[in-house]
Formats: sequence, structure tokens, C-alpha cells
Amino acid sequence: MRLAWWLPLIVATAGAAGACSSKSSGGGSTPGDDGGTTSQGYTFQPNGCAYKVVVPATFAFTDFAADDAAAAGVAPTRVRIGLGGATTMGQPGYADPSTTAAFTWETASATNAAKVKIGTDPNALTDVHAGYSWTTPPPVAGLGADEPETHFHEAHVCGLTPGKTYYYQVGGGSPEVWSATQSFTTVPSSGKVTVGLLGDARDQFTTWQLVHQRMRDAGVNLMLVSGDIVDIGTIASLYAKWLDAIWKDPADTSKFLTLGQVMMVPIAGNHENEAARFFGNFAIPGDNQYAKKYASFNAGNTHFVMLDDEQIAVNETPTDEVKAQLAWLDADLAKANADRAAHPFIVVVSHRALVSSSRHALDSDVLQTRGALVPIFDKYAVDLVVNGHDHEYERSNPVKAGTPPTGPVVVQSSGGTVYLIAAGAGADPYEVGTGSVDYRKTTTKFGQGTPYIGCYAIATLDANKLTIEGFGLKSGAGPDVSIDKFELTH
Repeated sequence: MRLAWWLPLIVATAGAAGACSSKSSGGGSTPGDDGGTTSQGYTFQPNGCAYKVVVPATFAFTDFAADDAAAAGVAPTRVRIGLGGATTMGQPGYADPSTTAAFTWETASATNAAKVKIGTDPNALTDVHAGYSWTTPPPVAGLGADEPETHFHEAHVCGLTPGKTYYYQVGGGSPEVWSATQSFTTVPSSGKVTVGLLGDARDQFTTWQLVHQRMRDAGVNLMLVSGDIVDIGTIASLYAKWLDAIWKDPADTSKFLTLGQVMMVPIAGNHENEAARFFGNFAIPGDNQYAKKYASFNAGNTHFVMLDDEQIAVNETPTDEVKAQLAWLDADLAKANADRAAHPFIVVVSHRALVSSSRHALDSDVLQTRGALVPIFDKYAVDLVVNGHDHEYERSNPVKAGTPPTGPVVVQSSGGTVYLIAAGAGADPYEVGTGSVDYRKTTTKFGQGTPYIGCYAIATLDANKLTIEGFGLKSGAGPDVSIDKFELTH
């Protein structure tokens, strides 16, 4: 068995500072500070933000440059909204989806034009912020190596008003070229917040598109993706196809679906292959050499943790990255547990299905990940863990780690963590577990003669309640079927 290496690693550690607390200046252009390339990669200081953007050298991006107003303008495409910020809860710069937005886009050719202009009136986009550009090269060998490099741009805006609708365009240059005007609403800082939970989209982009239509129609404030957006993370054309599917409204391409309209924060799954292509496509918080591998933020009544479990799963001996992840997780959850009065719930999103009765339930990498993470979740009474990996919908009873922690133990009275799998945003279906399994509360499959082509969940955060409703996705306009609903209270 290879299930004991994590035990000495579950220790707290001090993290680096990291949310936007200062108001960005209104009117005119506010340039960022290009920190340049260092041994740790590239750093950029967005104007008005209390955090630095850190791009690890391991991503192997090239051609970094701050916005150049004299650069040729090139039409932006596939504009998306993610989240920047640091990862130390309570420190300046800590990621905050109610006051911060990170805009990422591509251009067909290289340019160092990288600005966003934003405002609360679509006819008065007077607040202009400079960003930076880079190139994501193809892998040196293997799948995707024959595809061209990709030209990316990103600009961060801080000091936004919670629960406020903003309009924006990205682009710039000379002569100026701007994207079409899009809009988004920042996450409310209080009151009801709705969060879309989805994952595993990698096989059918039309199903992925349909799930996002449901997210738009439900009016979610935020979308969290538990990995495996595409089948092979090194292939750029797959990201283009899957993101195109959720950018323009398929019913009217002059309008938009969710991309660039709703903040989306994904975490990598195993099919992302820890590839530069994945990390280049999405803005995810992080301010050190392991940026985009772990992050947390508060939304509504909940503390959310996003955790890339790939290195934990595949390394029989813990690497420096694994040690850093687990130390950060312990420290972050300790702070979150002490902050229950303000944010009573703790929810973790990662890829591998830690408590499942489906195909991957007994895989060695899943057991290793379970052994490393579940004791930490138990230590800080995490309320809910949302996973993908097994293509089904499944919810556990409240459970804790066994001894050794390779098998979950059902909690009969109070306490324990609920594990939820909502992994049907396009992936081909798996069979669900059969027989009597004490840790399984409910499970629903899709495809295979069912009326569903996928599944997803929506969380409603309100006061002392966290309500999760799972849906079986039906083709066309639906309506979808509620396949599960449960409520957690504090």
C-alpha cells in the first residue's frame, strides 16, 4: 500500500499575502506594472489591485509583455471572465469574486495590445485598465505538438462593487480594435448567491453548451468547474471548440451565452494533463510558483476551496508541490473554520471522486488522494466536497475517513462531510455503482437508456442554509428533472 506518505505533511504553514481592496481609478487609462520575467516566471502588478499576477516558469509561456498602446490592434476572440488574487485568506489581495474580475482573451496573431475598458453604462466605458500579453507554445512532442502557438492577453480590474452589473470591451492598440460589448454582474457580498457546479465536459461539446444554457437561464452568479473540460489538455483546438460553444448564443450569435458573461473558475482534472494550454486559457487565483494549482475565496455564506489534485494523486513520494499544497490546505481550512460566524460553510472543489461507487472508486490514485485529503477535511469539518471524474451523479451520506483512511465511514449522528459527484457536462456516461453501499445516499446515471444526456448541480447560498439541487440534463429546451435536493444548515 502507498497510503501513508501524507501523514507528516498535514501541518499548518504561513502563506504569502494575497483581494482587491482598493478602488481602481476612474477615467483614463490605468497602466499596470510589468514586473518582468524572473527565475520564478513572470509577474505583473495590475493597477488598483493589492495582488500581483504570478505566472510560474513551469508553464513555459513566452513573449511576455505589458500593454503597448502603439501595438497593432487585433480582434479579440473568446473573451472569458475568471478570478485573480492571492491565496492567503484575510490578507490584502486575497481573491474576491465580489470586487474583482480577470479578463482573458485570444487573438489570431501576436500583439501587445492588452486593455479592458469598463463601466456601469454600456455607452460610457471610461475606466480603462492595462494588462499583459503572452504566447502559449505547443508541447514539444505528443498530441497538440503540430498545432500553432496561441496568443493570449489578460487584464485585471479590482475595486468593483459587489452585486453590480458592468459592461466592458477588451482589446486596444493603435489603431484601436475592441471586442463587442459584453456584460457581467459581480458576485453579491451578502444575501442569496447561486453557484453552478459542473464538470467533465470532454466528449460532447453540444452537451457542454446545453449545460451552460441552463446556467444562463438559472441566472447563476458564479460557475465552478471540477475539471476535464477537454479530453486532451495539450490540444489547443479543443479549447477553441469548447469555449466557442459557450461564447456566442447558439440561438442568436449577436448575443452571448456564459463565456465572458459569468465568472467561471475551473480547476484542472487529469485530462487537462497539467498542460500549459489549460493554465493559459483560464484566470485562476495564485501568487507563487504553484499559482493556479490551489486557491480559495469567500462567496455569500461559503468559503470555497479549489484544489488541483493531480500531483497528490500520481506521486507515490510527495513532491515539493504536494507538500506546499497540503500545508496551504491545512492553513487555509484552519482559518476558514475559525471564520464560521461570517462564512458558516466550507466547500471544496477538486477533480477525483473521493467517495464514489462508480468506475474509479478503487483506483490507486483515487485511494491515494482520498488518504491525503479526507483526514484534513475531517480535521476542519468541511461541509461539502464537489468532485468529478466518475461520469454520473452521486451523493454520499455524511462520512469521515476510516482507519487507514482508504475507506469512508458513515457518520450516524452528526458531523461528517457530504461528497457530491456532478460530472455530466459532456463526458460519456459511466455505469453507477450497484449493490448495498453504506456510504452512498443516492446516485443517478445518464445516457444508457435514461432520459438524461448529462447532469449538473446548482448551489444556493443563503443565510444559514446551503441548498444543493442536482439536475438530470435533457436534450433541447428541457425542462430538466430535479434528481436530488438536499440542505445543509449551520
